[in-house]
Amino acid sequence: MQTPLAPRPRPQPVALIRVAWLTPVVSFLARIGAPVERLLASANLTTSVFEDPEDLLSLFQVFGFMEESARVSGITNLGLLVGQETSIDALGVFGHLIHRSRTVHEAIETAMHTTAAFSSGIRCSLAHDGDRARLCPQFGDGVAATYRQASEYCLMLALNLLRLAAGPHWRRDDVLLETTSAGGFGDVDLVSDARIVFRQRETAVTFPRWLLSRPLQTYAARQIEERDVEAWKASGPAADFPLSVLQVIATLSSSDCPRIGVTADAIGTSVRALQRRLADAGVSYGRLVAEARFATAVHLLQRTNATVLNIALDLGYSDHAHFTRAFRRWTGVAPREFRRANRKIPRTSPGTPADRTSRAAGLGLRPGSPLRLAWLSTVTRARATG
Repeated sequence: MQTPLAPRPRPQPVALIRVAWLTPVVSFLARIGAPVERLLASANLTTSVFEDPEDLLSLFQVFGFMEESARVSGITNLGLLVGQETSIDALGVFGHLIHRSRTVHEAIETAMHTTAAFSSGIRCSLAHDGDRARLCPQFGDGVAATYRQASEYCLMLALNLLRLAAGPHWRRDDVLLETTSAGGFGDVDLVSDARIVFRQRETAVTFPRWLLSRPLQTYAARQIEERDVEAWKASGPAADFPLSVLQVIATLSSSDCPRIGVTADAIGTSVRALQRRLADAGVSYGRLVAEARFATAVHLLQRTNATVLNIALDLGYSDHAHFTRAFRRWTGVAPREFRRANRKIPRTSPGTPADRTSRAAGLGLRPGSPLRLAWLSTVTRARATG
């Protein structure tokens, strides 16, 4: 009797991270005169992605961008230099949640519990060893060793968290890194007198355990309503592979989007591997995009005044007729009939201009556009019901 094959495990979601992580890096590069736009383009990104710090990017794109920027600029300790001047508040909602804590221990606990909403590729842990404690920012298997700049940037952010209580002149003794031996630490005041140990199992900074009970010396720059915190958490990285692919598509700058090759490049995989992983999840790339297009079209027809033509063009259709035929296949009715029957906003009065979606080529997912918001709303609703 033949033993039945075990089911294949579902593919892990694409590792994503909020734009706020990358913003200080780009600001630093712009300040020193680096070719920022060219570097962003090489990672299939544009400056428009920085319009919303809470948007999500592929971790592969972001970490690759940092490595390439260090190479092109000749700044081998880029992550250290950017990190030493990046405040916790610069990390958007995530940073503000950490900074509103009362003590170092609460700040670290907050980071540990909310990191998943900030990035699906980073974890944070705290370990105790006698009278010492160890704060460990962690990436996925082998990532830290591959991406030195991101690893060192993350290390500096961990140190900056501790300095919220220890003060700007505090010095630490041991810094552990997964990367191979590298220079540049002596140029950074915050770690110039620390003992740096390379090729470790984890990236970590050690500090006296008594520091955990220290109150933070400064307060968060702004307060955040709890409903906004919940909305932020709901918009975080998807735990489902197909939905995480849709989140990647939402930030791609290429006019070729959403062609599968562009998406595969952003994720850091081949077209065949992406197709295989989607098949393991029970969906094809074409069907995934088609279903997202339909859900986005429904959202725009129900909740905005965007014209049917604008919706059609922004969803990547060449003309109104192609979109109408596709929509009729999905619902059995034309878009205008669907809008009349399902409208959820008041009709505009005469002379009121219709809402416009973006006018970018291909799938117009420009940050802040109604189309992009609808697309991401589609992902959020799918997560809530999935």
